[in-house]
Amino acid sequence: MAKKQRYYQRKDGLFEAIRTINGKRVAFRGRSCREVDQKMLTYREETERGRRFPNVADEWEREHEKEVKEASRISYRSSVKRIKAAFPGPVKEIKPIDIKRYLVSFEKRGYAAQTVSKELFVFRAILSYAVMAGDIDVNPAAEVKISKGLPKQTREALTEEQEKAVKTKWQDAEFGLFALFLLYTGMRRGEALAITYKDIDRKKGVIRVDKKLSYASSSRPVLEDWTKSANGIREVPLLAPLAAALPKHRIGLVFPGKDGGYMTNTELCGNWREFCRDVGFVEEAPGEEAQFPITPHCFRHSFATICYEAGLDPRQAARICGDTPETLEKVYTHLRQGKEASAAEKLAAFVALAE
Repeated sequence: MAKKQRYYQRKDGLFEAIRTINGKRVAFRGRSCREVDQKMLTYREETERGRRFPNVADEWEREHEKEVKEASRISYRSSVKRIKAAFPGPVKEIKPIDIKRYLVSFEKRGYAAQTVSKELFVFRAILSYAVMAGDIDVNPAAEVKISKGLPKQTREALTEEQEKAVKTKWQDAEFGLFALFLLYTGMRRGEALAITYKDIDRKKGVIRVDKKLSYASSSRPVLEDWTKSANGIREVPLLAPLAAALPKHRIGLVFPGKDGGYMTNTELCGNWREFCRDVGFVEEAPGEEAQFPITPHCFRHSFATICYEAGLDPRQAARICGDTPETLEKVYTHLRQGKEASAAEKLAAFVALAE
């Protein structure tokens, strides 16, 4: 006589049990009654312990991506992936000391303060979402701080020698026009690579910036249209040295990729390294991998220096750079301090000679 099964067997052969838990009907299915029992037990345990952190993180990410730009979403993605792997258990079991230990492990691997801060920011945001979703009552990351004294990512302007190398060697250097373009516009690399010849108005003497390419991912860049946000739209003066260098009567992208479309991240990195080699912006030592300390963002600082030396105040420079006056004031403060230090050195040297 065949053994009577405890659960209903469906036409597809799976066994099924439906239970009402906390007012919600939940179906449990398995290839055997024993498997159904195990799934019900696991569900009951998870209900008591609460949702797992990865599930909450996935839900936060789906909600969060509606509110931020593609570049920000992509930059957060790697942090979310790392944190999910480190905390696979219930979100309610995460304690402040666990988060601090995670950050310390990150710090010991040599990451800069900005990177560790981003990791903590994402962690806090997910746990804050967990509070609002009712998974936990208090955010355990609220009082956690990164360690003091972590290295900072610094991006300095070009030296006078380096700036001179760009101005004199750009024509003979691979990707040289791009470097000259950055030096005389202060644009971010994504803004410059989205510029078309149509954006260059020679009669008005300006270059219109209303979009940029996001290179937060290693795949093909994503175009971000800034016409919906007045903050990103601006006109950059077309300075005479750049106007003379730019080809006339052209259409399309000023800096296209090999296929004529937007330049990929791989192409961009390759072209930039070739430029750095051609003008001497590379550090090489026997038996060690070549280093490329000069980045496109360094040219943005150089343009800010040009604005400062030309007598523009931070508000004027901010409009041209598409930044906040507060950000430019920090750069200007640094430049002023450098000038004061230089003046002090000259004064000391003069007095020394006079004695």
